[in-house]
Order: sequence, then C-alpha cells, then structure tokens
Amino acid sequence: MTGFKSKKEMTMSKLGEQLFYDVEQLYIEGLSAKQIASELGCPLDLVLEQLAEIGVADSPQEEVYSPYYGA
Repeated sequence: MTGFKSKKEMTMSKLGEQLFYDVEQLYIEGLSAKQIASELGCPLDLVLEQLAEIGVADSPQEEVYSPYYGA
C-alpha cells in the first residue's frame, strides 16, 4: 500500500464530505432523516449514520410547552 488515494477514492471522499454537509444543513433547516434521504436521493441508513455522527436525534426535537417543564 502506497498511502496515496486513487482518483475514485478521492472522488468518493469529496462526495462523502458534501453529503455530510448537506445532511447537516437540511437537519438544521428542520427536516427529518426520512425527508433528508428523500431530498438527497440517498439511503435512509446513510442519513441516520450521519446524524448519529453529528450526535443528534433522528429529527429536530420539538420544544416542550408546559408550565411544569424545567420547573
């Protein structure tokens, strides 16, 4: 092994970085994992892996509107 990446590996790496960015941005915009997968045309499992890597839930957590929450 030479330590150099092939052209295909470099392309896949750049695609992975772009996909990671896209998943993160769509999550921030409020889309669920299923919506993100549909929007990007990629497998749901891949989106769930990316979200887990970021350390967030499947879909953005809703705020709890309760007079007892946090009391």
